Amino acid sequence: MCGIFATNRKIVDLPTIIEFLKYRGPDATNHVNVNGVEFVHTLLSMTGPPTLQPFISEEEDVVAIFNGEIYNYRNFGDYQSDGECLLPLYEQFGTDFVPKLDGEFALTVVDFKKQILLISTDVFSIKPLWFAKEGTDWGISSYESSLTRSGFSSPTQVEANSTYVFKLSTLEKISRKDVYTFDLRQDKENYDDWNSAFSRSIAKRTQNIKHGVFIGLSSGYDSGAIACELEKQEVEFTAYTIVGSEKEDTIQSRISRTTDPRLMELNIDQFKQARDYLKSRCEEYFLSIDNGESDWLDDVQKEHDDLSKKLEFPLKLLTEELGWYTEKSWFVDCDEVKRLRNYRDTLVNRMKSLEQKIEYRKTGQMLTDDNGAIGMSHICAKGKTEGQLIYLSGSGADEIFSDYGYNGIKHFRHSTIGGKFPEDLETVFPWKNFFDNTQRAYLMKEEYVSGSHGIEGRYPFLDKEVVQEFLWLKPELKNKFYKSVLHNYMETNDYPFDISQKVGFDCGFSGNSDGDYTEKKSSHRTVGETTDETLIVKMDLEISRTPRRRDRHLL
Repeated sequence: MCGIFATNRKIVDLPTIIEFLKYRGPDATNHVNVNGVEFVHTLLSMTGPPTLQPFISEEEDVVAIFNGEIYNYRNFGDYQSDGECLLPLYEQFGTDFVPKLDGEFALTVVDFKKQILLISTDVFSIKPLWFAKEGTDWGISSYESSLTRSGFSSPTQVEANSTYVFKLSTLEKISRKDVYTFDLRQDKENYDDWNSAFSRSIAKRTQNIKHGVFIGLSSGYDSGAIACELEKQEVEFTAYTIVGSEKEDTIQSRISRTTDPRLMELNIDQFKQARDYLKSRCEEYFLSIDNGESDWLDDVQKEHDDLSKKLEFPLKLLTEELGWYTEKSWFVDCDEVKRLRNYRDTLVNRMKSLEQKIEYRKTGQMLTDDNGAIGMSHICAKGKTEGQLIYLSGSGADEIFSDYGYNGIKHFRHSTIGGKFPEDLETVFPWKNFFDNTQRAYLMKEEYVSGSHGIEGRYPFLDKEVVQEFLWLKPELKNKFYKSVLHNYMETNDYPFDISQKVGFDCGFSGNSDGDYTEKKSSHRTVGETTDETLIVKMDLEISRTPRRRDRHLL
């Protein structure tokens, strides 16, 4: 893991610009200028000997810099470090080299000879990447703050599964391509291939590493499956559990099978200490997670704007050209116009209602005030002191395997399909949380929190092979159980779990409106049950939103 920053602007105050990058890469900082472009790299060495970046061709006409891990780099040559494969692959395949990579990464290639600027993320944009351009000035960075402190006013987070190519001299966009295209056939009749893919995902994330591995062991499905597979592969790992926030019987059963468990009593002073650490070492990030109503609001807003334009012309014509129009004129009583104006008023009221219903997760909440982030910070701090620098996260399982629901019943309003996978997957893919929404927000949260401690997060459920094998399952297998692949996996391996129980992590405390914290237990709910009709999926509505979600590209 590392922090990356590059710009064609002159760097005036490097320590300020890399304030948060240096925590992400505490082992070394390298700053070079190549052909007028500044490249800065902060290193956390995870595999092989410490390797400083950027990577520069012999002629100094091509430069590459990246953050993350490339797990298949040895397939391309006898390289000591994963990033060493980037320039040879670019030389061989040009801008189409990115799909060859298997890993979690954010990268940039600058080709001065061909006048190309390439920026790319992995399939789910696991490793953060921000991009800014103003005129012919440009910058990329792991953190937004490095760009704003360099004078860029509106950096954009590069979306998942994207490779962009720009003309270096003008920043004109030449192309945008998917890193990976998911096959949406649903024809596999058992879970065997998914189980194998999951095993390989864990293996590649725990091999050839120099530091210890840890997980946050809860009583839920996601961390349980990871712990089980680590045990099967005899990988040494430490399991940290915050006492009091999990289902006691389940967590005790799991701990009894774990060789190196850590039970932690998180008191209020420790909680505040972890919070204060984040506020001093972690870049702020606004957690924006909507409940899906924003898509509908966009539709209503467009309908309203189109209608207003339709009404604007005759009103303006009568006012300016005839000169006698007033609110009391016969025109207002014209049946058709009256109907349209009434309908416009209806649309305005509908928009107001939707705006009230749109629920962003604790509106206005910043990352450093999120109690889940604070609990994670406490666990990362403990892991760091004990030499555990690789964190295996369960992030992505909720988004991919259930979309926060089961059988068409949402756990939370931000779910879209509620765990109900249709016969034709094309009609809902990608659902709102697949690439964006909670997927985007929670990945950024984990990357920023772990990065502030110099910890590398790795995400076995977001391995593209694991996701693809899930998508290939027949709908009846996807819908058979809550998080069907994890249910089957733990049942097959006789690993303790609570069937059809969704556990919410609250780490023992929750903030209130006065800025104080009160004790709070994790929330447990039975999936697929609700008395709230608004949590029942309207599949026709979700299908209608699908084309817009496919056209989600930002730059």
